Amino acid sequence: MSPSVVKGSSVTFTCSSDADPPVTQSGYSLYKDGHFISSGQNHTISDIQPSHRGLYYCQAWNNISWRGIALINSTEVQLDVQYRPENISISMDPPHVVEGSSVNLSCSSAANPAADNYTWYRASVSSSSSLLQVGSGQVLSLPSMEASHTGLYLCQARNPLGQNNSTEMMLAIKEKDHGSHSLPILAGFGVFVFVTLLLLLLLFFWLKQRTRAEKNQTVYDLRLSSRGSSSSASEPSNSVYANIHALPSSPPPVVPTSYEDEVTYSTVTIKARNPSLPHHTNNSRVAPDSRFKAGENDDSVIYASLAESS
Repeated sequence: MSPSVVKGSSVTFTCSSDADPPVTQSGYSLYKDGHFISSGQNHTISDIQPSHRGLYYCQAWNNISWRGIALINSTEVQLDVQYRPENISISMDPPHVVEGSSVNLSCSSAANPAADNYTWYRASVSSSSSLLQVGSGQVLSLPSMEASHTGLYLCQARNPLGQNNSTEMMLAIKEKDHGSHSLPILAGFGVFVFVTLLLLLLLFFWLKQRTRAEKNQTVYDLRLSSRGSSSSASEPSNSVYANIHALPSSPPPVVPTSYEDEVTYSTVTIKARNPSLPHHTNNSRVAPDSRFKAGENDDSVIYASLAESS
């Protein structure tokens, strides 16, 4: 076989030996990296690929052993599959670029032999059909990123067998103040949440204190009411209250209290005694002892007419 082949071409392995009797077709076997591939004197691979690269050897046998050895191996042959650059990719360092900073674009590929030439192109965002060559070498360095550097970049790798292009990568500038704006917004939101929680907490404690004060006031009022009820119960139910005032003033208003049950009110009008008039009229009601000892100290006695109101 030829030790060097190009990807996609055809390769034939042929094994031969000197033996008596000669080795038959079934006496030959082909191995790759120690693994059996096929039997026979010839083996053909019509579409060679990079995966076929490796160490190959042939094994022969004619049913005769010498010193205990029956199978004889050939020397190993290295199969080298060559191909032009493929699987070309671009990486960017750093991954995010701000205006004024530096950025490096690196191009990598798989090729045999290795790619020895790299060319960089940039296409504008509006029109990707026209490409502008912007550099060469495996690494493209932009020391100071500007708005004019924005666009689609691709890398072209070349070796003696041919060339291939990478996929396009978008290079854009990230604004500097995006991060600086987000920090104050987050800080302001955090302060707002803290103040809101603090106000809610103060309102909760104020409502709790108010509820406790109202509860204590209600208990105090109930105690006073029960104390008034017990004191009114000890008083006689047939008590008579009267408002006494002198003429010519008008009778004062009657002020009820909360514990006056079945109370009879009357107004007593005090008049100056007239000696010519009798001490009582027909419709007056005088206590049986109202004239008792009338002859004694008459000047200090005042008689009044009591009229029962309906």
